[in-house]
Amino acid sequence: MSSLQHLTELLESELLYPVFQPIIDTAGQLIIGYEALIRGPAGHPLEFPDALFAVAQQLDMLSELELACRAAAIRAFLKLDTNAKLFLNVNPNVLQDEDHPHGSTLRLSKQLGIDPNRIVIELSERYPINEPELLKTAVTHYRSLGFMVAIDDLGAGYSGLKLWSEIKPDFVKIDRYFISELNNDSVKRDFVASILALAQKVNAKVIAEGIETLDEFHELHRLKLFLCQGYLFAKPSASPPKGLELKPLLPVTKNLSNQHTVTSIASLARSAQVLSPNDKAHVALELFNKNKVLCSIPIVINGKPLGMLRRESLMELFSGSYGRALYANKDVSRIMDANPVIVDLNTPLATVSNIITDDDEVDVFREFIVTENQQYFGVASVRDLLKQITELRIQNARYANPLTLLPGNVPIHKKLDQQLQSGNDFAIAYFDINHFKPFNDNYGYAQGDEIIRLMAKILRAHTADDTHFIGHIGGDDFVVIFNKPSNAEQICDSIVAQFDADIAPFYNHKDQQKGYIYSVGRDGEQKHFPLASLAVGLVVISAGKYNSHHQIATLASDAKRKAKQKSSSHCFVDYR
Repeated sequence: MSSLQHLTELLESELLYPVFQPIIDTAGQLIIGYEALIRGPAGHPLEFPDALFAVAQQLDMLSELELACRAAAIRAFLKLDTNAKLFLNVNPNVLQDEDHPHGSTLRLSKQLGIDPNRIVIELSERYPINEPELLKTAVTHYRSLGFMVAIDDLGAGYSGLKLWSEIKPDFVKIDRYFISELNNDSVKRDFVASILALAQKVNAKVIAEGIETLDEFHELHRLKLFLCQGYLFAKPSASPPKGLELKPLLPVTKNLSNQHTVTSIASLARSAQVLSPNDKAHVALELFNKNKVLCSIPIVINGKPLGMLRRESLMELFSGSYGRALYANKDVSRIMDANPVIVDLNTPLATVSNIITDDDEVDVFREFIVTENQQYFGVASVRDLLKQITELRIQNARYANPLTLLPGNVPIHKKLDQQLQSGNDFAIAYFDINHFKPFNDNYGYAQGDEIIRLMAKILRAHTADDTHFIGHIGGDDFVVIFNKPSNAEQICDSIVAQFDADIAPFYNHKDQQKGYIYSVGRDGEQKHFPLASLAVGLVVISAGKYNSHHQIATLASDAKRKAKQKSSSHCFVDYR
């Protein structure tokens, strides 16, 4: 039998069937969707998709095959009786086929009774596309019909980061290559971290595909990538699980529920009335009418926040002549703000403030959603956020160093205690300027103050990230606390190099040529001292090993002393 006959047999006899693999929110411990993977009959030459689609491409029957696969997948998916989404693989090349009936997936979804917003169209980078602009066209096309869109196999094909950052898909699925042995490959970890950072900026959710080992999963969890798919959780099946017990797979972490401080958004979060997406608009209207101070209502399903229904938006809809008739029985999911600000309760206040104030039309009375492990936790208001930040700044000013305006010892100790309570690894770097006293004695305290300001400027320039904390202990001693220790050593080395490059102009030409100055030492004797250099003691702290900022301060001081044993600038690293 020829390839044409094999393929025709499968299509005409409707022998194709899907298997489904769950996509899991491991933080919320729930299944958010199922990817449909098409199969032919067992033992058939075209049983598996690689051969099946290759033959269809050769025979110019890709459009017919695609439509048959979608119909089979949707029919089988509806029998699963689930509220999750269907992830449907689509070859973007079919849009180039003049005979392909456009809008067929929408017609099929309506015919079979599934809302388009429950279908996620996966456009894969694996298919060779002659015109990369076709992917943009495909995204626009499917979005206009009401479907969500995912870019599948990111990193496996032609388009790369630039294209998907432009088209802003709802989901991005990272290719298995970058997940395999992720725990042993720093380059892959950096790739995944960069994808997460970019996805946050374009409001896309990232899914890790092909997870097979606990180590891979735990590394993804540490990177806060919680949408996962792979054999570790479930293999593709015609009867996939409706729920999964994930607790045995999760990494052991400390319970932080009672350990939040005033520097995280958890301090402002409060409980609030919530509605489910299928509740009707007239129910929300009654709630707003009964409670005149109620500003917004989170829309939540299975603990997951989906959006925010705001008083002013709802009242505007009902204010028209036919408002009640038109909207009273609409699902609140149809009229909610589907893209509210959502932040984790451990997010620093300063970070939340940056997110909020990015909106040029921010309303101080507006509320946003706070989550814990991606589950609904409560709401907080912009007004309370700004008030808390102002109070903290006033409080910090009391303890700030007057020369650099950096936080002093009290805020440093508080920050260290927070890091110890967080249950996460972190790092602390202790910076000390070598031979600073001889410079002060020779050039005067005013010039010495300029070097202190230089040091503060360099630290700010190289740690311009909300995840890093800079403190000024006093004199020429500074600390930086890194929430993410992975790049701490690299940053410290850059700071050392910058200091060495910037310090020479503080000496006169004669002293620069000599490479030293004469001054009185602590023993009262006149001697020569090298030009100022920088000693850095960097300590990388493993979670759970210490419980007091006093212990950390001792470790940092010891590391700094070892760095000062070198005659020139040096960073000594101590892994704990």
